[in-house]
Amino acid sequence: MTLTVSLIGRPNVGKSTLFNRLVGRRASLVHDEPGLTRDRLYADAEFDGRPFLLIDTGGLELDSDESIMKMIRQQAESAIADSDAIFFVLDAQAGLLPGDLEIAAQLRATRKPVFLMVNKAESAVNKAASVEFYQLGFDRLFAVSAAHGQGLDAVFEELEILFPRPSGEYLEPEKDSHEVRVAVIGKPNAGKSSFVNKLLGEERLLVSEVPGTTLDAVDESIEYAGRCFRLIDTAGIRRKRSIFKDSEKMAVSSSLGALDRANVALLLIDASAGITEQDLKIASFVDKKGKACIIVVNKWDLSRNLEISADRFAEHIRDKMPFLSFAPILFASAKTGRHIFDVLEMAIEVSDTYKKRVPTSQVNKMLEQAVLGHQPPMVQGRRLKFFYGTQVSVAPPTFLFSVNVKEGVHFSYERFLVNRLREAFGFKGSPIRMVLRERS
Repeated sequence: MTLTVSLIGRPNVGKSTLFNRLVGRRASLVHDEPGLTRDRLYADAEFDGRPFLLIDTGGLELDSDESIMKMIRQQAESAIADSDAIFFVLDAQAGLLPGDLEIAAQLRATRKPVFLMVNKAESAVNKAASVEFYQLGFDRLFAVSAAHGQGLDAVFEELEILFPRPSGEYLEPEKDSHEVRVAVIGKPNAGKSSFVNKLLGEERLLVSEVPGTTLDAVDESIEYAGRCFRLIDTAGIRRKRSIFKDSEKMAVSSSLGALDRANVALLLIDASAGITEQDLKIASFVDKKGKACIIVVNKWDLSRNLEISADRFAEHIRDKMPFLSFAPILFASAKTGRHIFDVLEMAIEVSDTYKKRVPTSQVNKMLEQAVLGHQPPMVQGRRLKFFYGTQVSVAPPTFLFSVNVKEGVHFSYERFLVNRLREAFGFKGSPIRMVLRERS
């Protein structure tokens, strides 16, 4: 079984900085503004060759009655329940505060091993002052610096004593090439977190009517129809003129970064709001990054109030988003669960076609038939010729065609060839890229 460790503490003590340090990438937002982490974040981490599962949590304010703080507490409690050991992160610069005492009382009740991680102890003064945290009643105290990676060796030596690694060497797990990586994107309040929660069958992610509740991109894994899925819930991408805080800029950047890690983008559109300017902007991000896409019209349970049919709504989408004409459109409801697993089945098909490779012989057979059916135009008094075609890469599928005059291939003829490729080989939900090479 994988060793699981959670990071617990007040806001702004450096939990996310420590999380990123151990994970080895910017998996969690870090900023001076407190309260950026809200959902609990899971990631595979490693220290001195020892792999473990690490959970980052939101800052705890036990005396707060705000609804968002109550939800963050619930997320932290779930993380503690999932953990073998707890890293209680404290701030050496701020010193011991009443909030630390309240959290310590709760952690003692769990009877799980608690490591006091007194963070921001770069200086000798702060390192010496960290002894005051022994008042919390835990024996394992370590002065560390998450920002500089100092003091972590001693922590993991102690962790190794408590939880000896199994005999034998750890092998790098083989990456599942069949994993379907799906980024759920859309504008704020489109229902992204509710959609992922429904698929997971639990209230894993914070859901609130307040726009911008999700800030980090949160990864979750599930199995469906014999396939492994990595679902990435993202922050709602706001209009640029509506972004004022640095944290909101970072959240948008995190969402776009999540697209880079995904094979398939689920573009959620709020049926009750219709197709907005921001939906079109987000759709253009999917197009520019060359991702496979499924357009999901969420909240379709409210369609009776909309006085518009699904077919008419789909036509409206096609009119507004011609650059995503390859993307299938599904109508679903995260609230009722209607058709949400149809989305997963479609994601399997779309992900597979995104990584599909066509033999060169079949590409050239298609090219020959296409050219015979629709002759290329004349260019500078001579006929445009296609010599051969081949697929040069996948994800997205990219085809190279050798021609005699590269500039003579009009956009309309490129689109004609892309359509012939789709007719011959499918590529449902996947963009197709075309590269032209001139042969002298």
